[in-house]
This record gives sequence, C-alpha cells and structure tokens, in this order.
Amino acid sequence: MRKLIMWNVMTLDGYFEGSQSWDLSFHQTIWGQELEKFSIDQLKSADYLVFGRVTYEGMAAYWTKAEAETSELEVAKLMNSIPKLVFSKTLKTADWNNTTLISDKASEKSSN
Repeated sequence: MRKLIMWNVMTLDGYFEGSQSWDLSFHQTIWGQELEKFSIDQLKSADYLVFGRVTYEGMAAYWTKAEAETSELEVAKLMNSIPKLVFSKTLKTADWNNTTLISDKASEKSSN
C-alpha cells in the first residue's frame, strides 16, 4: 500500500487561484528557500504524481516549459521526470512525459 499525499497552496479563505483560471500569481508570495526544499524533498520521495484532467492540463502547460524559463530548475526537472497518472473520462491524449491516462476502471490499474 502506498501513501497518497495531497499538496496544495491556497489562501486562508479557500482560494487556490486568482480571479481567472490558473492565475497562481499569489503563490509567489509564499515561495522561498524553505518551500522549495520541502517541494524537492517531497518530489524525490514520490513514486507518482496523480491528477484529474483540469489540474493535469494546467500543470503540463506550465512544467513542460518551466525547465527553460524558471529559477525552480530542480523542481521542474522532477515534475517532468516523475511518472504521472491522470484520471479522466474526457481527455483523449496525455502527452506530458511519463504520463499514463486512466479513463475507466481505475481500481484495475492499481495493481502496479
């Protein structure tokens, strides 16, 4: 049995994003050495990253470009290399490196 860890950043009043979809600019107010180290340590211990369709699409759009564009180089390399599982009945393809698309009967896929 593996652990499932949810890692999320949100404001005290429950907001995950800004006024528009995937506006995550407020995350920069908390990002620093401590959170970066925590993120790297946690990613290094992860067997998989697990997403639903919407989060997968947003994360893939950001992290596939981030290695060249961000100071979070080590985080970007880990995000792009760790195997990913995306659960969606509507997504037809999942092109982000090391991604497995699971569209039905997720319980049958859990034996890996």
